[in-house]
Amino acid sequence: MSTAVGRPSVALHFTWQRDWDGVQRILPAIEAALAPFDPRPHWGKVFAMNPAAVRASYPQMPAFVELVDRYDPNGTFRNAFINRYVFGEG
Repeated sequence: MSTAVGRPSVALHFTWQRDWDGVQRILPAIEAALAPFDPRPHWGKVFAMNPAAVRASYPQMPAFVELVDRYDPNGTFRNAFINRYVFGEG
């Protein structure tokens, strides 16, 4: 589930002020500017991309979903984020 798998990649990291409202407002603009480059968000960073777009951007997503289903069939290690961005629930 690496952001760099299968293609040349670059990572952009930003340092934010402690202004969550401001960050939430600017994220869509940053992501729109990066959209032509088919971005893949980093799982440990803040992003605002549509969950379906995130799933579609990772070519190994179906294999990952299979692994999660196989090794965590009861969803013990799942949370709202995983349900939304990996499984498309909620």
